[in-house]
Amino acid sequence: MAWDGELLENARRFTEALQKTQNYTAARMQSYQRGLLEQLIRHARAEVPFYGTRLDPLFDSNDNIVWEAWKEIPTFTRSDAQNAGEALFAKTTPSKTGGFGEDTTSGSTGMPLRTRSSGLMNLMSASINQRLFNWHNINADDTIGFILDEKKKFPYPDGRDGDSWNLINPRARAYNLSAGYTIEKQVDWLSRKQPDMLYTNPQNAQSIVELFLSQSQSIPFHTIMVLGEVLEVETIELITKAGIRLINHFGTTETGPISGQCSHGPWHHQYGEICLMETIAPDVGRDISSGRGELVVTPFYNYAMPLIRYKNGDLLDRSSEPCPCGRTLPRIERILGRSRNMLTLSDGSRIWPNIMRSEYERYVSLKQFQMIQHTPTRLEMRYVAEDPSRPVDLAGLTLMIQKALHSDIIVDLTPLSELPRAPSGKFETWISHVT
Repeated sequence: MAWDGELLENARRFTEALQKTQNYTAARMQSYQRGLLEQLIRHARAEVPFYGTRLDPLFDSNDNIVWEAWKEIPTFTRSDAQNAGEALFAKTTPSKTGGFGEDTTSGSTGMPLRTRSSGLMNLMSASINQRLFNWHNINADDTIGFILDEKKKFPYPDGRDGDSWNLINPRARAYNLSAGYTIEKQVDWLSRKQPDMLYTNPQNAQSIVELFLSQSQSIPFHTIMVLGEVLEVETIELITKAGIRLINHFGTTETGPISGQCSHGPWHHQYGEICLMETIAPDVGRDISSGRGELVVTPFYNYAMPLIRYKNGDLLDRSSEPCPCGRTLPRIERILGRSRNMLTLSDGSRIWPNIMRSEYERYVSLKQFQMIQHTPTRLEMRYVAEDPSRPVDLAGLTLMIQKALHSDIIVDLTPLSELPRAPSGKFETWISHVT
């Protein structure tokens, strides 16, 4: 990032304020959020064609906001946002929000979303990220290697040497490489750049560490920060066994940062200062503070493309337990991934495929695998074998999956030399094509 003096100072001041807001009581945080929400809502109602009359339930005859009517605002999905197109863009934005930039999401499903984000949103996101660095005592003098970009703006072999990555040390170096290159090229680039930290997607991080270890090379980085995918147990185990610190971060292109891993454990804290998070449980249809539900998010600072009660398809496990770190920000026990990763069974029920990798490895040699649900009863396992000479026990594998999921499931095996990734480098272990 590159900030002029005034913007940098503003970002630093907000970071300092975050040290206080992270300990707010629930009532004080709600008051804080509603102050930000009201400004955003009035702007969206006046300037964003998509909202039309959608926000009317919130206003009484005197144009006052009735917060009890918040749930009457309909949620909308990523598909709705794609269909809305430019109708989601504000006609004008307040000068204090710093203009806007444009981007597109990675399009993991083949349908990218064109987005706009206010300069103010980017500034607040930088402050939130700095607080996460502070939580984990990350050294502001370290160098960092980013392997995230899917548009090949930073081409191999050199990538691009970037600006500072933190708000404390403007001279800390950041290196950038696009994610669409082979793992071999990424490892070569990392070996030459020697960053102290790596920032990439979880599956990409796992593949990089695996290749370093298989080649008996010294791993240059001591910390990996990951985002953009579900963080699987085997990824955590591999990276931590290699003596590398792992920090998880959650957010999307269109929403900005949503949560970051606590310094006291693998769970996350939701960034209540920059967005409102609701977790809607499908069985009860209402917001819950504990249990499993679908994420509904409202970022506070994006005046260029306001997203009010936006449902992007992510599923979360929430917890109402207090955190040993003392912070009162909402706690997320686990980020499960997108609802498209859930299976629909023959009886119409939906299930999260919570099977450990070690269970599969009892029946088939695996270096990497992906499960595709084609019909309610047919699963295809695409895999790359660690040891191609080892016999496959398809009957045993099928029985294990039937016991875990449903008795009428049939499993097909498709051995491959390599599993393709999205251009962004992202990879989904489970994908269901059953609607």
